[in-house]
Amino acid sequence: MRDEDGRRGERSAGGLASPAHVGRIFTRSPDEHHAWISSRYHDHERRVRVHGRDFSFLAEYCALGELAAVRSSYTAASAETTWQPMAHILAVHLSAGRCRHRWRGGEAWLGERGTMLLPPYGYDHFSDCSDSSGVTLPMEVVLRVAEEATGLDRAAVRFTGLLPVTPTAHRHWLTTADYVRRGIYSLALAPPLLLSAAEQMVAASMLATFPNTTMTTDVRGPRDAATPATVRRAMAFIDARAEHPITLTDIAAAVGVVPRTLQYAFRRHRDITPLGYLRQVRLARAHEQLLAAEPGDGTTVAAVAARWGFARPHRFATAYRQAYDQPPAQTLRS
Repeated sequence: MRDEDGRRGERSAGGLASPAHVGRIFTRSPDEHHAWISSRYHDHERRVRVHGRDFSFLAEYCALGELAAVRSSYTAASAETTWQPMAHILAVHLSAGRCRHRWRGGEAWLGERGTMLLPPYGYDHFSDCSDSSGVTLPMEVVLRVAEEATGLDRAAVRFTGLLPVTPTAHRHWLTTADYVRRGIYSLALAPPLLLSAAEQMVAASMLATFPNTTMTTDVRGPRDAATPATVRRAMAFIDARAEHPITLTDIAAAVGVVPRTLQYAFRRHRDITPLGYLRQVRLARAHEQLLAAEPGDGTTVAAVAARWGFARPHRFATAYRQAYDQPPAQTLRS
């Protein structure tokens, strides 16, 4: 058995070294598999039936903060698991085998190349010779993003189905999950602003992909005043905190309004969203850092972009050129 738990220099089943932030186990022993599961998961029951001598089990977990990429694979075995309610939510993509999910009195089957939500409310899950990978994050992040986007109270936000609502939504989720998984493994999402943005991206994609109450519930408009003073206070908060991971909820709380009111106030008085203004401030800070760089001090455009929350250098370059009429590399060289 190889149980790596992120120790540098260990080897995976394929013989490749594991990065320090990746935990991985590979075993062909049902007893070792059972011991590993029992030592790590105390909140669920798992029953495994081995089909033959070719049994193997692979599990992998790679996390940055609360955002994680996971993989689980069974060869020549089926597994049935009863999960209790938990604080995290997971969406998995099946690349081999099949699985069945029982939840709220119904069940859903998933075959190869399918994607399913595993909600945090407790469920029974069966997999047969399956190889699945997924992305997980705290349900609290999803609730916050839902409230910010729709105004629906967090207590009313709930997932009502397990499968993607449309093929287009499914494709969008797979693109998001692949981007986040690569960013976690490569540590490209390690900068705090990029990690915060990735968490919000995953939450928003889950809400757009899997059936939930934000898709069906009408929400009344904000009642409290969206005044210029509210906008000024919010702008001051953003200016002071731009280098830190902050959300729409954080900004709204700092000025004493709900997120929808803040959104409305910015659109009404500034013709921009609060997060749009935050991006403008961060772009200006990146400009200042490029101007202040000295020859030979190691400053790069990619590093500056990442520090200020721009995950894709080409998009940063486009926004920068639009704002300053020159590419960031030219500013750095000047």
